[in-house]
Formats: sequence, structure tokens, C-alpha cells
Amino acid sequence: MGLTLNSPGAAHRTSIIHALTRVGIVAYVAWTLWLFQVLYRTTQVSGQRFSGVWEQRLETLAFIGFLPNLPALAVPAAAAATATWLAGPTQELGLAILLRLIRWTANGLVVIGILGVLATIFGQSGGFDEIETIAFRASGAVGAAALSVLCLEAGRTAPGG
Repeated sequence: MGLTLNSPGAAHRTSIIHALTRVGIVAYVAWTLWLFQVLYRTTQVSGQRFSGVWEQRLETLAFIGFLPNLPALAVPAAAAATATWLAGPTQELGLAILLRLIRWTANGLVVIGILGVLATIFGQSGGFDEIETIAFRASGAVGAAALSVLCLEAGRTAPGG
């Protein structure tokens, strides 16, 4: 017994999908504004005694992909994925774009996390002795990869998936 397009249940489901899409968009915009603040801080960094300017910039940029900061991206990812699963073949273009933006952002955070790990290992003051730093940065990359997989799997249930 499915929902028809004109049933009260379908209207309720559609309103939930639209609400989740709006929440996802607003939360993603909030995350993007925070990204601009981190990028500004990244441009203001100068070289330090034990590391060069690019290592310091990567260190500052990597902040956005640390595991404790991932819930800021997880909220829009969860909202978009849930809305996509609820919408199924009726997914609208705005929701499809949001889901892909979040996935691409998560993929970017994976790259930043990997670069942060490599900078720690091969940097001037780094090495494998800093295993806690490597683990912390890797945890952020793994968490971002999980968000990417969530969005990818949700997108596969949509018309363009």
C-alpha cells in the first residue's frame, strides 16, 4: 500500500523532504562561511622557526578537517542524504546539487587530511614520532570519507545516481 501523489501522506512526505533540503542548504552555507574564515586565517600565516610558511598554511587549513569539526559538515550531509532517500525517484535538482556539493567537499577534506598526515610525516619537525598527530589527522580524513560514502550511497537511489 504505497502513497499516491495526491494523498495526505505524500504531501506530508514532500514537506519533510523540502524541510530537510532547506536545513541541509542552510547548514552547508554555515559551514562554507566558516571555511572562508579558516581560509582567511590560512592567508595570514607566516613561517615559523621550525616550519616553513606552506607547512604552517597547511596546518591552519587542516583545522577544518579535524574529526571534532566534522559534525559541522555531517549535519547537512545527514539532512541531504535523508531527504534523498525519502524522495527516491522524485528528487529535485536542488537536492541533487546539494548532495553532490557535500560529497565533493568531503572528498576535499579527505585530500586535506592526507596532505596533513604527509606534512606531519615528512615535515621539518615531524616524523613517525608524532603518531598522535598522524592519528588525529587521519581520523578526520576517515570521517570525511564516511560522509562522502553516505552522500554517494544516497545519491545512487536518486534519478541521476
